[in-house]
Amino acid sequence: MVDRQTRVKKKKFRKTPGGKTAIHYSRAKRSYATCNVSGKKLAGTGNQSKSAVSKSPKSSRRPNVKFGGVLASPARTEVWENAALIIAGKMGINDVPSKSRKFVAEALR
Repeated sequence: MVDRQTRVKKKKFRKTPGGKTAIHYSRAKRSYATCNVSGKKLAGTGNQSKSAVSKSPKSSRRPNVKFGGVLASPARTEVWENAALIIAGKMGINDVPSKSRKFVAEALR
């Protein structure tokens, strides 16, 4: 049985110049969180492992604002502006871009 330290790593088989096959172990790299609307990297979220994130308090995992950790700041501003236009009656929910429509609907609740 392989030790736990090696077992949790990803295993890749690589050919060496001598013709033998060697096993390379590597941990999966975490990617940064991205905005659901624009796809930009989210500020204030980090890219630590799940165990490190779960040990930290919730307030330091993501920004304490509506849609924090989900939408980037420009996208969040656009959602609130569209919601205000809908409330004012100058725009309908169907006029909102489809990517941000569900967030506008959530903001209107």
